Amino acid sequence: MLDESVEGQFEAALQRLLAGTPRSPRLATLAQKRKIRVSFAVIAEEAGHSRTLIGFDGCQYQKFREKVKAILAKGPRAADLAHALEAAHERIQALEAKLCLKNSIQASLLLELNARERAPPRTLGKVTHISR
Repeated sequence: MLDESVEGQFEAALQRLLAGTPRSPRLATLAQKRKIRVSFAVIAEEAGHSRTLIGFDGCQYQKFREKVKAILAKGPRAADLAHALEAAHERIQALEAKLCLKNSIQASLLLELNARERAPPRTLGKVTHISR
């Protein structure tokens, strides 16, 4: 027979962990350092119950375990990875824009250099003037 208050405590613990506001002193310290990961053991610690209640297939709170497994299947740092990927794409776009600008400046300088090399030097007496 399942105790709904225990399942409610597990659910509340999961929500606190996902929000980054655990009540357990050890987990609160880890959350401040942004080094906390959601796992069955961490959820059980936050809820104040044994991890064996949710930690294995066929456990007492199997429905809650399936919910946690679905969250973990998305990856422990799925949101962080998505944010990092977005930041990397933005950085790539910025670097491509800089590269395009550099190529444009380089091309215009090469055109100017070629134009100056093609122009014959002017001579005035024995002095040769080269245009710059």
